[in-house]
Amino acid sequence: MKKILGITFGGLQKRAIVLVASMILLLVAMFIGITVYQNRTLLNVVEKTRVEQQTAISEMSQQTMHRVIESSLVSSTELKANLADNAFSEIVGSTRMLETMAQGILENRESLSPLPVDLPDAAKDGTSSAYVLCEEGVDCTQSEYLGYIAHLSAPMIAMHRNSQKIDACYIGLRDGTDFCVDEKAKSKLDATGAPIPFPVRERPWYDGALRAGDLYFTGITVDAFSGKLLITCSVPVVADGETVGVAGVDVVLDSVSDFISASEQGMYSYLINDRGQVILGPNAGGVFRVTLQNEAEDLRDSENKALASFIETALSAPTGLKTVAVDGKDYYMVGTPVPTVGWAVVDVVEKNLTEQPEHALLSAYDGINEDATAAFRKESAKTMRFGLLLLALAFLIGNAAAMIAVNRMVKPIRQMTEDIAESGQNGRLFEMQDKYRTNDEIEILAESFDDLSKKVRRYIRDITAITAEKERIGTELALATRIQADMLPSIFPPYPDRTEFEIYAKMDPAKEVGGDFYDFFLIDDDHLGVVIADVSGKGIPAALFMMGSKILVQNYAMTGMSPGKVLEAVNHQICQNNREQMFVTVWLGILDIPTGKLTCANAGHEYPVLKTPDGAFELYHDKHGFVIGGMDGMRYKEYEIVLEPGAKLFVYTDGVPEATDADKALFGTERMLAALNECRDGSPDAILKNVRAEVDAFVGDAEQFDDLTMVCLKYVGPNKPTA
Repeated sequence: MKKILGITFGGLQKRAIVLVASMILLLVAMFIGITVYQNRTLLNVVEKTRVEQQTAISEMSQQTMHRVIESSLVSSTELKANLADNAFSEIVGSTRMLETMAQGILENRESLSPLPVDLPDAAKDGTSSAYVLCEEGVDCTQSEYLGYIAHLSAPMIAMHRNSQKIDACYIGLRDGTDFCVDEKAKSKLDATGAPIPFPVRERPWYDGALRAGDLYFTGITVDAFSGKLLITCSVPVVADGETVGVAGVDVVLDSVSDFISASEQGMYSYLINDRGQVILGPNAGGVFRVTLQNEAEDLRDSENKALASFIETALSAPTGLKTVAVDGKDYYMVGTPVPTVGWAVVDVVEKNLTEQPEHALLSAYDGINEDATAAFRKESAKTMRFGLLLLALAFLIGNAAAMIAVNRMVKPIRQMTEDIAESGQNGRLFEMQDKYRTNDEIEILAESFDDLSKKVRRYIRDITAITAEKERIGTELALATRIQADMLPSIFPPYPDRTEFEIYAKMDPAKEVGGDFYDFFLIDDDHLGVVIADVSGKGIPAALFMMGSKILVQNYAMTGMSPGKVLEAVNHQICQNNREQMFVTVWLGILDIPTGKLTCANAGHEYPVLKTPDGAFELYHDKHGFVIGGMDGMRYKEYEIVLEPGAKLFVYTDGVPEATDADKALFGTERMLAALNECRDGSPDAILKNVRAEVDAFVGDAEQFDDLTMVCLKYVGPNKPTA
């Protein structure tokens, strides 16, 4: 809130001022609208005439330029396509001639003797010469065809010398040799003068011709030795019905790009191959950029559907003049096929260049019209300024009156706001007073605040009682946690005077109290009982059920019963009074300490894990009985495991393999076995700590919903008698 001339400005005052200001602005808008309407009426004839003349000028200019562009661009594109067709006809003819000669030589090689073939010779660099290149590990002297292909040395050298377009011609054979003619022998040698291995069967021209099964043109590729940009025309060589190699002719782009180099600013010519890739052009960037074959885009697959359709048509038939939008600009385009190779020449002109004369003419005409109306607009502006001055004076007077009137109405609201702010500082709750009784919405608002304050008092009392009850429950939970912990063996080593075995156990409940439990106890001097169990459910009910189950298992085991009989007795006892339908999985083993024989029974619990003295931890797939508490009268099968000195036993609850990370992935049995085997030679204490560390690293900060309980027993062996 701000005070201006003793009057508080803000809240409702601000709204009233805004309302008055809006009304005045509406009057201003009406005044301006009437003035503009009058001006428009006076200028309507001039404006209408100007628009009609501009339209006529624009239409005539566009039609004229379109006819000129269409006539010149179509004929120019056809001429360039003819030049390109002638150039590539020569290249295709040379490649076919090379194919025919190679086929004739190879199909009649029984009447010829193989000739020796030279390696690249630096002394012949700069002159047309024939030599052989080989792939890594290929011996050219063992080639089946190379000596016969050597008979083509003279005609291939003549072909190379007599054509300005052919950079190299060669025949690559399927045995990894390449018979080549060019004038760059030195580039094929390394620093020691030895020929550089050449992976002929991996080159694009070789692989492409084999896949096409006929004449094949590569896109733009880089020469393997000189680094020049070129395209290659190649064709498979078939002798006696069998493909024995590929004949090819390299064409340097500069030798066939004369008709492209005539492109001017805003006007470009491009050569598009049958794969929709730009082969030649001014490389002005954008979608028509010239790039290597393996990087070039197939314009027929462009997201620009108009461009893709245009290129598709141009490769098969003349397109005529088309308008296509590319990279945010409109272009005139003409495409004409190059029949010999199935390519196309595309000429492109920026449309805005053709519109420049039209824009210049319209601009001059607009200047004349603007001068003609300037005087009238000047006088109209004077009239409008005077009217706005009067409206500004009305704005000030109206807002001042609104501030005074509204201030009287909002005084009770301001006092109410101050009382609420004060109550927030001193803690005294808001109460209804006579000064708020205005018989309008302000009185209703004050009564609402008074009612809210009373509800807040009740809420505070309820929160205080709930907090006290929560603290009591927390205390009881803490006590239950301590009782549960005290029920389980927690002092290690538990039997310091017994050296025949080592045992360590650990339980981490998912909540304050859990349903898992473990136990171990000496039945007599020669027998050790080991138990691990998992109660259905969580929290205090599971903990109570756990305590009862633990006591029953231990009590029956101490009577000397076998593990199977113990589980049968416990199951019967629990099923007699199990209205909550809870159950518990139990694994019970009784170790004969002098012999190492472990007698076990399993009531629906996880498989135990065993480690032989010199082996690794592995799951022991024992026979499972039904869970304890599930059905009365169940029988449980027993089995025996003989532990050799140094053997280890690991039992656990499903909280270990079913621990989950933030993505709900399970820790799993495989990770558990890996963690055990990482510390296979460690003590039971070290083994459990390592498993726990691996579980913690896997789950991270993810919340766990199951208890995690583990027991590890190492059988050392019976005490040896002393002499």
